[in-house]
Amino acid sequence: MTETAAVIPAYNEQAHIQDVLERVEATGLVDHTIVVDDCSTDHTAARVEATDATLLSNERNRDYGGAIKRGYERALELDVDLIFRLDADGQHDPAELRRFHRALQAPDCQYVLGNRFADPSFRETMPFDRRFGNRVVALTTSARLGHRVTDPPCGYRAMDAAMLAQTPYRSFSDDFRIGVEEILAFDALGAGFDEVPVSCIYANEESNLGYYDGLKFLYPSVTWRDRSGETSALKQFVRR
Repeated sequence: MTETAAVIPAYNEQAHIQDVLERVEATGLVDHTIVVDDCSTDHTAARVEATDATLLSNERNRDYGGAIKRGYERALELDVDLIFRLDADGQHDPAELRRFHRALQAPDCQYVLGNRFADPSFRETMPFDRRFGNRVVALTTSARLGHRVTDPPCGYRAMDAAMLAQTPYRSFSDDFRIGVEEILAFDALGAGFDEVPVSCIYANEESNLGYYDGLKFLYPSVTWRDRSGETSALKQFVRR
């Protein structure tokens, strides 16, 4: 029987986290929900403790990528087969976990990335600076891999746990660059790759990322070194 975990990094998400966790549980697809509270200054931890989710509280702020890596470590300790990753801010619809789960049932698929651009209307709701930066990151990542990857910065994704354990995930960046590094690391292992459409809702909040932060997204595609000694692109790109 397939054992699954969902890793959810959280920082000051008291307004959303409990609803997200309840909706994850309602899917019936997740055996272990792991929330990594990255030194929140609000009541995020208390909201998590009111649910059946596992709470990991960082003793210091480890940033987005650092929180994710701690969640991965716990998921691998639990010896799960599949790992989902989604954000705690309510922008990812937990009901769409089914799409990731279904894609990972294919024997030639070990990594699934969410694609927010599958819905043409998303281009109108995503702030221009994020949309522009996303396109640049997608072009550089696709060039590095040798085929198109539509939405590399998307935080909604899922993967084969055994293959994650083979990557140097502990050395990934502690910030948002982890998303691109992760794709490149799975590529180095010859992972089968898929994309699934996901929805994402932006309210009126402004991005916390400046233009310099956006440029940092490009670093992995330029500087990534294949630590396994392999240079092959992803073996499979399954379109559904």
